[in-house]
Amino acid sequence: MGLSSFGDAVWLIALSVTLVGSAGPALAGLVLALGSLPKVLTLLVGGAVADRTGPRRVLIATDLVRAAAMVTGAVCVLFAGPSLPLLTGLIVVMAVASAFFIPASDALRPNLLPPEHLVRGNAVYLAAVRGGQAAGGALGSWLAGLGGLVTVAVVNGVSFLVSAVAAGNTKTMSKAEPRERVKVKQLLKDIGEGCRYVAVRPALRTAMIVTGLLELSGAGPINLGLVLLGGQKGAGWLLTAMTLGASLAFIVSVRWPPRARAGLLATCGLGAQVGCLALLATGSLAVSIAAFFALGLVAGLTALVLVSLAQRWSAPEMRGRVMSILALFTLAATPIGNLLIGVMVEALGVPLTMFAHAAVALVAFALLVATPALGRAALTEEKKS
Repeated sequence: MGLSSFGDAVWLIALSVTLVGSAGPALAGLVLALGSLPKVLTLLVGGAVADRTGPRRVLIATDLVRAAAMVTGAVCVLFAGPSLPLLTGLIVVMAVASAFFIPASDALRPNLLPPEHLVRGNAVYLAAVRGGQAAGGALGSWLAGLGGLVTVAVVNGVSFLVSAVAAGNTKTMSKAEPRERVKVKQLLKDIGEGCRYVAVRPALRTAMIVTGLLELSGAGPINLGLVLLGGQKGAGWLLTAMTLGASLAFIVSVRWPPRARAGLLATCGLGAQVGCLALLATGSLAVSIAAFFALGLVAGLTALVLVSLAQRWSAPEMRGRVMSILALFTLAATPIGNLLIGVMVEALGVPLTMFAHAAVALVAFALLVATPALGRAALTEEKKS
């Protein structure tokens, strides 16, 4: 996953530079924004395919598809130049492949570790994602300046090939994996079955909704809030505080993973997020720095627990679809949150906007408290009768 996120970050940097240079900032922004839609639209399909064919096979296939797309793109750019239709096609292919990769990756992890180590494994997974993004972002600009889009596409393709080899060598705890053929007519039925599976399970359903509200309440303040609250000079301090808090969440999760009281930790984390978002209404840079640090810590811990519980509560044959639904809640919340905070700041001002986001987190907190099976949930080894 670290290699895949590295490749995605390298590609995004080089692609943005190329699009701005060839199409202009406005058209480049439109192409990148529309390019994310195929990912959202095909997530549920990706989860259904993972359940049909096995998540490990989907990981290998998507990495090979992305590697082939990068090599093909490099050849086309080398001989024909970076035309807008070519770049748009590559964006769509990469987005759709990512939509298949995400639920397959989430569905595979519970089959790599015993239940009591699932939170710890998810923490390491997220660290790999963040590390890959950070390294890819730094190297992407350098590679784009060194050899342009062709060099970046080749490096990206190699990273996906190595990732495919790594996925192929992954050993799971269960010997048998599904090997069913994917039938297009069956996919809609499978997706509907997955949605019903989540809908009729109150704890799992609430975990999905709470995760979406958690992301929705924090996306705007964390993304646009850096500038709104810190200005040009303070934004860096806020980002550093957030990063340090998220890093501490990783350390805590690996060193002292929540097990018997995982649900209680999620409840306390959501309650703390309500308070942190409300503190952002003060407008004080010092208070905002402290609140961003705490947000990085508690949001990271809460999200880890909720993801781990959703994985744990999903039957193996349904896990891909369940995780695709969870990913849909998460991915959709970010653009919606970024859009809402801009509109609300214009209409209400920064303090009331922050209180409104705290209210969204409070709704999530109330839902979690009102679902005892979620609030009291544990991530320990199940006792065998």
